[in-house]
Amino acid sequence: MVTSTLFDNERDIPEAVQTGPFLSVFVVHGIRDPDAYARYQAISDGKSLKPTHFGGEVLGFAKPVFRFVGPEDAHAVAVIRWPDFAAFRSWRTQEVYAADGVADMHAAAESESVYFLPC
Repeated sequence: MVTSTLFDNERDIPEAVQTGPFLSVFVVHGIRDPDAYARYQAISDGKSLKPTHFGGEVLGFAKPVFRFVGPEDAHAVAVIRWPDFAAFRSWRTQEVYAADGVADMHAAAESESVYFLPC
């Protein structure tokens, strides 16, 4: 079974990210299931509230991504500035993502990593 990358409640969050501004960097490394990816994107792109609704600011987004150095390609990358972790959590756990089956669809659809960089 593939683990969902939508939100991990078990993960320890660094203090600098919890209380202050930070950047989230989303990297979609690859598409596992094109049909699941299309269904998930229809929800993510079409039905979800965007980061700005929660105080986030999209600083950069690319799909596809131009690789400058290194052997690994990425399908998509997004960089979002957040005022604090509560704003990020509100966005990533919003109702549309919490609906039954969406996290499993996301996990089946793509291989994704999310990185946090304190500002």
